[in-house]
Amino acid sequence: MGIFQKRSPDNPLAALQPPPPEREPQPVSSTPPPPFLRDNEVRTSIGADAVINGKLAFTTPTRVEGKLKGELRCTQLLIIGSTAVVEGWVKADELRVEGLVRGEISETRKVEICPQGKLIGKVSSRLLIIRDGGYFEGQCAVGPTSSVTASLGAEADTASG
Repeated sequence: MGIFQKRSPDNPLAALQPPPPEREPQPVSSTPPPPFLRDNEVRTSIGADAVINGKLAFTTPTRVEGKLKGELRCTQLLIIGSTAVVEGWVKADELRVEGLVRGEISETRKVEICPQGKLIGKVSSRLLIIRDGGYFEGQCAVGPTSSVTASLGAEADTASG
């Protein structure tokens, strides 16, 4: 038992032992991410327990699993995960819907609705992919110069004239 109590105040040899070495803080390296990380790998993630109201903007591939009400922008890949509920306006270079999006998606190059994914609202995109099991309800404009609001205005002009 004396072996385990070398530094106790009752141990007469405690004063003769040197104090334990102090750890020096390690400098934080600002090195770039390792080469095995590809540009489209998710680097930012919002967990399933998050509830956010407001505007969010990201410049790295991002995955959302929580609840968001407001605006969501991403300059790269944006994944709306299976537990996510997003209500509002979404803009991304590439959008993958695995959960629920209710609102407007605009200025997006590619929208993919995965199996079990649901998209309710307006979509303006160059490419729209709906996988088996995916659900879409709303209005869409697909093509190189797509705009839901522009196509809706053209339909109204045609209908009235």
